[in-house]
Amino acid sequence: MNKKPGLLFSISLLAVIVIAASFNMELGGANPVRLRAGVNPDNVLYVCPINISGWDTAASMITAASKYFYMAFIFFFIVLLFSWGWALYQNLLKDKFSADVYTNPWSLTKIFFWSAVICFVLAKTPNYFREVRVQNTNYVLCENNSVGARAVSARAVKSN
Repeated sequence: MNKKPGLLFSISLLAVIVIAASFNMELGGANPVRLRAGVNPDNVLYVCPINISGWDTAASMITAASKYFYMAFIFFFIVLLFSWGWALYQNLLKDKFSADVYTNPWSLTKIFFWSAVICFVLAKTPNYFREVRVQNTNYVLCENNSVGARAVSARAVKSN
């Protein structure tokens, strides 16, 4: 059983708040965009101008240094493989299983995995996944009640 339900609730609530804030979601929202008479709402997408945030700036810096991140990850992955191999070799030499030799490789594996996940999340912003091009101008997809939203034909929207 989970002995710390408050901690799990706090983490879940924080994740929901971060996701909602990243996609500019609001509880109330603005007035929805009105479509002209005769326009089929199924053929319309809503786009908003791109607002550059601190997350976008950090992501662009990480993306610019991605070559060095890849080199560092490959280096640490090789060290991790040697660490697991050395632990296996020690168990084979003794001809009996000892779980103690696997504590360091397992700790390194967890550090490697979570650092890779964090770097990937920081390198990709919400704008990266919802950015589109309309007549050679970049926008982000949004809701019809978002601030600055405008309706465009779905055929005019191209993904990047």
